[in-house]
Amino acid sequence: MQIIVRPARAEELQAAEELVVRSINDLTVRHGFGAMASLRPADFQQFSLNDDPDGLWVAEADGELAGFAFSWISGNFWFLAELFVSPDHQGRGIGDTLLKRTFEHAAKADADNKALITFTFNTVSQGLYIRRGLYPGFRSTSSRPRRGQAANAAPRSWIMPRSETPIGIGQGLRSST
Repeated sequence: MQIIVRPARAEELQAAEELVVRSINDLTVRHGFGAMASLRPADFQQFSLNDDPDGLWVAEADGELAGFAFSWISGNFWFLAELFVSPDHQGRGIGDTLLKRTFEHAAKADADNKALITFTFNTVSQGLYIRRGLYPGFRSTSSRPRRGQAANAAPRSWIMPRSETPIGIGQGLRSST
């Protein structure tokens, strides 16, 4: 199976958002939370593509949309808004390749302050982020569960220390505090 990673095009942003919803719901159902995501228009993705197309990437497997990554930059702040791989294509290195492309976006803009948010029970993604130098951070009250919400359902903020660049696998881990 041939995997192609390339810049996203405007006409595929809605299909990419469908992949995001499908991937989120697959994850949350597998962890017993039920489907949480619903499809919305890809308006912000379209705005971002028009403003800075270097932050939006798709992965194709034999002509089928297999993954989507979306990062945006404001000044020296880089945010990974979406990184999802279709459940049918997970475990093939697509997420890592897409993350590398979004890091290139950050480097091109000299954005040295990096962040993302993921579910605390999304351990596969957490491993990917840690291998690439992003570590859990608890600088926001949004990382705490709301009243009546299961502790493991709360999103977790991730940060990269300002002075560091992404590390490769096996190069060691450092605390972000």
